[in-house]
Amino acid sequence: MATFQYANPATIHWGPGCVRETLDAELRRTAVRRVLLVTTRSAVREPALAVSVEALIGSRLAQRVVVRQHAPVGTLVQAVESARAAAIDGLVSLGGGSPIDAAKAIAFSLATGIDLRLADAQARGHNASLAEVLPHIALPTTLSVAELSGSAGFSAEGSQAKVGVSFPALRPLAVFYDAQLARFTPLPLWLSTGIRAVDHAVETLFASGEHPLPDAAALEGLRRLRRGLVAVRDSPDDLAARTDCQLGAWFSYLLPGPAASGLSHTLGKKIGSPFGIPHGVTSCLLLPHVVRYLAPRAPSIAAAIAEALGASDAATGLADLIARLDLPQHLAQWKLTEVQLTAVARLVADDAHPEEDLLAILHAAL
Repeated sequence: MATFQYANPATIHWGPGCVRETLDAELRRTAVRRVLLVTTRSAVREPALAVSVEALIGSRLAQRVVVRQHAPVGTLVQAVESARAAAIDGLVSLGGGSPIDAAKAIAFSLATGIDLRLADAQARGHNASLAEVLPHIALPTTLSVAELSGSAGFSAEGSQAKVGVSFPALRPLAVFYDAQLARFTPLPLWLSTGIRAVDHAVETLFASGEHPLPDAAALEGLRRLRRGLVAVRDSPDDLAARTDCQLGAWFSYLLPGPAASGLSHTLGKKIGSPFGIPHGVTSCLLLPHVVRYLAPRAPSIAAAIAEALGASDAATGLADLIARLDLPQHLAQWKLTEVQLTAVARLVADDAHPEEDLLAILHAAL
């Protein structure tokens, strides 16, 4: 017997202009009166992004926090202190995974009083009440789908290793997939996070256990992402293609835990933040090689992935798509040493994936 539980936000809006049309209604529905806007420098520089969203928030806007890639924990701690002083009662995140995860982490710290710098923040959270988590509305401009889960990743002090907290209560209450906002996302970032979404779909399909609905959605997500990413690569202002990508990314993530914890993601996290490689790019570098390694263990799944990609072979289809999008394909340009590669493999190795197998995947990615 098997059981499925929905683990995405309760409300998803999509379509060009949906933020302009519906954000005010969502803020009224959630009774938010003092908003903390969490965003990025690039969004602040673009008048059609942060400035326009701030205008829609209007007099509710209490404060703005700007975060960098991988959301450094020091910035988040300062944001928590400022948010508490400003008596905010809701959050709006605008941008990619870093500001969205930052908003979730800030909400966690505000609800629990736990310092995010503590190594055991996640464990302490299990003993704290998360009943009073502030409402969070996410306006993603990439395809990382951080908005669809209750996990919040950020980078630790000193080591820059990716750490975080994860609780269902941290899922945003509402998500807006608005292609009019997304068209300002730099093309390489849009396309690389699109491969991250492809990675989510693939990891869902390879995940253990039975999950028929996420599998069906993941395959449709792959079809939409393949079609939409190529169309956006050829015509960046194609709003219909951008929406296709957004829907594909959503469909790829109906099984959040396994979709973000498979072998490609696990290896990717170990080479991502510590070595300054964006998460979407780690999927570009690793996913075809991980699938080539996993395919003999699950040939029917690999065949279904290949069919969804319009390819004869899953790993080749993924590599061809990444090449068609002009995205990075070789880990060598980040100049990791053999000692570092071995350390990464050793960190991830387990009974199912021996160290020598993982090192072979990393070598193939070079």
